Amino acid sequence: MAQVHALGSRGPLPNPLSDRTKNRALDLTAGINPRIEIPSPPKHLGIEARKEWKRITPLLEELGLISGLDRAALALYCQAAGRLAELETSFNGKVQAKVDTGMEYPDAVYEVSYSVTPSGYAQQSVIVQLIKSQREQLNRYLMHFGLSPAARGRVQASNYVQPELPGIDPKPEAKAQGFAMFSNPHR
Repeated sequence: MAQVHALGSRGPLPNPLSDRTKNRALDLTAGINPRIEIPSPPKHLGIEARKEWKRITPLLEELGLISGLDRAALALYCQAAGRLAELETSFNGKVQAKVDTGMEYPDAVYEVSYSVTPSGYAQQSVIVQLIKSQREQLNRYLMHFGLSPAARGRVQASNYVQPELPGIDPKPEAKAQGFAMFSNPHR
């Protein structure tokens, strides 16, 4: 059965980004851009996630890639990075425990990475499956903030262009920082 949405037409909801190609950066200069600021970290972040928040937010601010609107997305990224660090630490601890009993390192990695099913087949361990899942999740979040080499070419920093409002002084002109200094305003 066809989907009917609030606009009254059938089919999938329209994609606001459908007019741009996949390889061209989203042009943030065309609309209102949020103020560049570091939001406060959510209280639910774990220890490793908080460490990542403290590490990454000043870098994102310097590049003009963060605003108060990004709190939830940044929390997801930091929680994924923190969880991955915790899983990797646990995995390494299990491997080290086997090495401490005299097992060779490659054998210890295999032992921790796989378990044998009752039918005799080697099956990837739960911790390895979780690590793989967290790596994939973290990679997706890295793309949102332009934190991977491939994603850097597709993001533009906020230029904090605000409309002129009566009684409000315009923001003083500032020299572009981070990736914004490489953007071409005449595109």
